Amino acid sequence: WLPPHRSLKVTAGPPGPLPPIVQWGQPRSGSTFQYTLLCLIAKMRGRGTSPEPTCNFAPTLSADMLQPNTVFKTHRRPPAASNYSLFVSHGDKRLETSGLPEPVVVQTLARNKDLLNEVDRYRAAFGLSPDETEQILGYMRYWSILRRCCGLQQSKYNRLRLHGCAVPIAVDSLEFPMCEAYNLTAVEVLFTQTRLYSYSPDGMENKPGTCEADEQLLAKSISPTATAS
Repeated sequence: WLPPHRSLKVTAGPPGPLPPIVQWGQPRSGSTFQYTLLCLIAKMRGRGTSPEPTCNFAPTLSADMLQPNTVFKTHRRPPAASNYSLFVSHGDKRLETSGLPEPVVVQTLARNKDLLNEVDRYRAAFGLSPDETEQILGYMRYWSILRRCCGLQQSKYNRLRLHGCAVPIAVDSLEFPMCEAYNLTAVEVLFTQTRLYSYSPDGMENKPGTCEADEQLLAKSISPTATAS
């Protein structure tokens, strides 16, 4: 058992550098959701500091890479160094964290479906102000729609729909992505207007027209060229 979160003892107020942050999760465990949240927070809190915060996917992570104002996402067990803050996302199986820093936030797939409460745990851990929390929620509201409706890692059910196949779940299922209910280009436009859009991790900018291009490719049974990580 692990606690839902622990405080990093970072208080609201003037931004400043953060210790290295590592997001470790199984593929398809909501790891990108958690990584995106952490990247936004690091860039908000580290603005104006040197070095500027950076966010990167690391297939393999070594201790010498863990520098202040860095955020890494990895699917492999991180090093046993003690100078970083660890965030974990569990999929079907729980990751073994013994010998690593105590996780600050442990995310499960079930919790990942509750955007408001999930973001609230990061508010508590980082001491985010109400305005910072609102900006993150506003960004993630649009990001979550685009994540499940566009690109290589979109919902498998939306992928079936685009291929013209039957979707094997009811429309009132919480797993139903509802992508056909959105004008995705309009969502992309609004996403680019959020206050934190400039802090988007590389490859997640979703500029207007991206979703439409992905839909056309999928409808022709051709996968988008985006790289999964």
